[in-house]
Amino acid sequence: MTTAVTTTDDIQWPAPVAISPERVISGEPAASTLVLYSDPTTDSGLWKVAPGEFTTKLTGYREFIHIIEGHGQLIEDTGQEIELRTGTVVALPEGWTGRWKVQRELVKSYSIVRTK
Repeated sequence: MTTAVTTTDDIQWPAPVAISPERVISGEPAASTLVLYSDPTTDSGLWKVAPGEFTTKLTGYREFIHIIEGHGQLIEDTGQEIELRTGTVVALPEGWTGRWKVQRELVKSYSIVRTK
């Protein structure tokens, strides 16, 4: 089955889920995930997150991201900072650790490839 989204305004987003409190650095970030495709090794879809700052660690998968809307940064634990704006494309390796710092609601398309 082919799934197409013309504009994010057309999306019936699932209810947002709060980011786990132990991961939150600031704000009250909550995210909605719309899975468009899933099989045993990959997932693809859209993800929307409210402003805030929170930690993340990619365990057992790598992720490819394309920012559709919003503004923020991905800050790796090494200090490398990636500016996230409409059009930014990022490939994160398995094991990547850092934090999301979201100033304006972000929408990304993502593809996850499991490594384990």
